[in-house]
Amino acid sequence: MGFSCLLIGFALSTLAYRYRYIRVPGGGLIERLNRDLSLTPAQRDKVGDVLRDTRFKVMQARRDFDHQRHILFWQGLGQIRGVLTPDQQKIFDQEFTQPHHDHSDDAFGDHGPPDGDHGPPEEGAPPPASPQPPSPAPN
Repeated sequence: MGFSCLLIGFALSTLAYRYRYIRVPGGGLIERLNRDLSLTPAQRDKVGDVLRDTRFKVMQARRDFDHQRHILFWQGLGQIRGVLTPDQQKIFDQEFTQPHHDHSDDAFGDHGPPDGDHGPPEEGAPPPASPQPPSPAPN
């Protein structure tokens, strides 16, 4: 039984490496490019620069996306709040705009803003601007 488990594990890990579900340890992109393409030192430096610049741009795009998602979420809540009566708005403000409450059916699957801004948006007003996270220094 133990031998069968080892054999199955070996077969599955071999397939995972072959079809690249798992990477070989120590196989970073620059090392693989260098190994497979025989890069010159100048090419290796330029490739490293391109990868660092691209990583920075991807991180910035992710921050921009998260910020825009946050704005859209609060705009949606503001529109919902605008449809409600003043009494409903009070309940809405307490129950649906506070991140500490556990609502399994929260709108958009979100429990509130990630940056600690817990107040409800004013009726018809855009959501409060989130502070931009500091940009990391490029590596």
